[in-house]
Amino acid sequence: MSMPNEENLRVAQNILRYAMGSLDEKITYRPADPNDPFGDYNYGLMAFTDSDWATSVDTRRSHGCYIVMLSGGCIAHRSKAHKSIMLSSAAAEYYEASEGCRELIYIRGILEDFYGETLPPTPMYIDNAACIAMGKMPVFSERQKHIPIRICHLKECCDEGIVELRHIGTKYQLADIGTKALPAPVFLPLRDVILGKVSFSDLQGL
Repeated sequence: MSMPNEENLRVAQNILRYAMGSLDEKITYRPADPNDPFGDYNYGLMAFTDSDWATSVDTRRSHGCYIVMLSGGCIAHRSKAHKSIMLSSAAAEYYEASEGCRELIYIRGILEDFYGETLPPTPMYIDNAACIAMGKMPVFSERQKHIPIRICHLKECCDEGIVELRHIGTKYQLADIGTKALPAPVFLPLRDVILGKVSFSDLQGL
């Protein structure tokens, strides 16, 4: 903001063009359809987390995003640069998954007070197999000791049944929308699911 250049101006103009062209877009929530075989899959509480790795030219920090869905639409999201420099792509994904868990714990607390019962584990979709393996390991290995302690509670969330880590292809990773600029053919299908216009199962062609 202190030293804007022509590239910054072009990015700002693109943001304004998108904002003006999407004024009628809104998030639509729906109850689960009992006749839909994928009803629970589409409309239950679920989370998506994703991160790039060290793409910031100035700081070499990664940029992560999490999206929490309920009733077919987004109820919470965040896209933000990481506070710590990650030494691997798996560590960057692990960092963001842990941040997503913090948001999920808060949301689950509200829902459990409302329903008066403990919720089953919330599916958390991640497109990095190494990150999922790290979250399920009983202890940290020598290769993982560089991960900051403040984000190590992802393992605890898995052990306590708060989240269930699931692998998903990058093509269907909703949180990918908040980690980088995507071309329209990739961006629009993800956006439509986040807004509740298209179901998650339809995105995958199920």
